[in-house]
Amino acid sequence: MEHSKNSLYFKKGKRAILLLHAYTGSYNDVRMLGRFLEKENYTILAPLFSGHGTNDAQDILAKAPEVWWKDTQEALSFLQTEGFKEIAVFGLSMGGVFALRALEQYDHLIGGGAFCSPLIVDRPNTIHPNFLLYAKNIWQKSQGEPLSEQMLQQLTTDSLRQLNEIEQFAKRTFENLPQIKKPVFLAQAGKDQLVDPEGIHQVVQNLKQTRYNLQWYPNSGHVITIGVDRKEFERDVLNFIDGLSWNEDKE
Repeated sequence: MEHSKNSLYFKKGKRAILLLHAYTGSYNDVRMLGRFLEKENYTILAPLFSGHGTNDAQDILAKAPEVWWKDTQEALSFLQTEGFKEIAVFGLSMGGVFALRALEQYDHLIGGGAFCSPLIVDRPNTIHPNFLLYAKNIWQKSQGEPLSEQMLQQLTTDSLRQLNEIEQFAKRTFENLPQIKKPVFLAQAGKDQLVDPEGIHQVVQNLKQTRYNLQWYPNSGHVITIGVDRKEFERDVLNFIDGLSWNEDKE
C-alpha cells in the first residue's frame, strides 16, 4: 500500500493505531488525534479512502463501501509488513463502521472503536442532504460556478444509491457486533447533526459479550475529533488504548 501521498504515517513506538476518516472527509479528520497519540509514543497510520480528497464529489460516488473496506484491509496489511504484530483500529463516522468490521474479522487486532458512527440504519440521519451540500461547495470552490441542474440530479441519484450501499454494509456490521471479543471504545456527540445520538444505545446492546467503554460528549457536534470536547475526547481515547493488553509489554 502507498503510504506516502495517500495517508498520514507517523512512525513512532511499537504499538500501532489505524485511524479511519469519515465519508466525504479525509485523514485531516483524524490528524489532531493522530498527532496527540504520536506524542504518547504510538505509531499512527491514517489512510485516505479511495475517491476522497479531490475537488469532485463524483470521485467518491464512483467507489463503493467494498472498495473502502479493501482500503482498510490494505492499511492493516501494510502495518503488519512494517512489523507491527498488534494493532488497534478506530474510525470517525463511516470510518468507525470499517473499524468495527475489522474488529469482527481480525483476531490480531487488540481493540478499537468508533466515533459517532451511523450503525443504526432505521434511525433518521442527514447524511444525504449534507453530501449534496458538500458536493455543491467543493464544485463552487474549484470551478467558480454553481453545479448545473443536470449535474445535481445525477449527484442526487448516485448519492442515494451509494448511501443505500453504505447502509447495507453498516447493517451487516451492526448485526455481527456480537462476534467482537476485544475491548471496544465508543464515542458519541450529544449535538450530532448527522447521526441520531440515541442510536448508540442499540449499538451497546450488541456488545454485551465484550468489554466496552461508551463516552458521551454532550456539547460536541458530529466531527468529535475537532469539536469543543476534543481534549477530553483525546484523553479518553488514550486511556482506553493504554489499558489494552499489548503483548510487547510482556516481552
